[in-house]
Amino acid sequence: MIDLAPQHKIGLTLANPIMIGCGFAGYGKAYQPLLDLSVFGAIVTNPITLRPEHGTAPPRVAETPGGFILNNGAQNPGVRKIIQQNQNFWARLTVPLIAHLPAEDPADLERTARALANITTPQGHAIVAAIELGLPADALPFEVTAWLKAIHTDCPLPVLVKLPLGAPPEVVEAAAVTASALVIATPPLGTAVSATGELVTGYLYGSALLSLVLHDLHLIRQMVNLPLIAAGGIHTMADVQMFLAHGATAVQLDSLLFVDPKQAEELGKTLRNE
Repeated sequence: MIDLAPQHKIGLTLANPIMIGCGFAGYGKAYQPLLDLSVFGAIVTNPITLRPEHGTAPPRVAETPGGFILNNGAQNPGVRKIIQQNQNFWARLTVPLIAHLPAEDPADLERTARALANITTPQGHAIVAAIELGLPADALPFEVTAWLKAIHTDCPLPVLVKLPLGAPPEVVEAAAVTASALVIATPPLGTAVSATGELVTGYLYGSALLSLVLHDLHLIRQMVNLPLIAAGGIHTMADVQMFLAHGATAVQLDSLLFVDPKQAEELGKTLRNE
């Protein structure tokens, strides 16, 4: 058992350090017919915003050597619809559910976080275990402070902050003031040619990110005293063990869920049984 929020009054306990990262399991239902979700330590949802986001026009995916570019534009139907469609399923999950909120207007973040924190089981238990705030690549320290203040206003849940890859020290420090844990990291932007010959600009996923994430992990672990979660390019048990041996408390799987979802399940089973 590991705690990703040891300094928080509620805490965030995981039975397994292998999590499913944002954007790779929908709102939990996407892989339900295919995978045993109970083998993972936690599931991070797709982006959730106050109002519906239509996302980007297709094509949204393009292959690159050793990976792919993905740009969904934070598409989602808005927090009210997401809760309405998923609340009953969430209540039956046997692993912690972490809601991913992209950075947006602080007032909107406050309302979204409050709505998610207030949904409960019939027994009165909170359904959402934590919030993950996703920072944009150009986030400034004062913006990070404002976003976190907004989330904490009326939301008692632990808050994880997902940093952009290569985040400046000032941004890391601003996030660490009130965050329960830091996620390293949102991948960098890239551009590739799609199967239809059109350019797709979006986040770069794939095994090549492994060394970049390890680099950030090495730097950030010397700056803060918080649980750190590695995310990016993790495809094998050796990758998982490397991050856990070098400062990560947990890891998030992303591209592996697209490439080989059964392998992702096997990683979860392996650590669950150890």
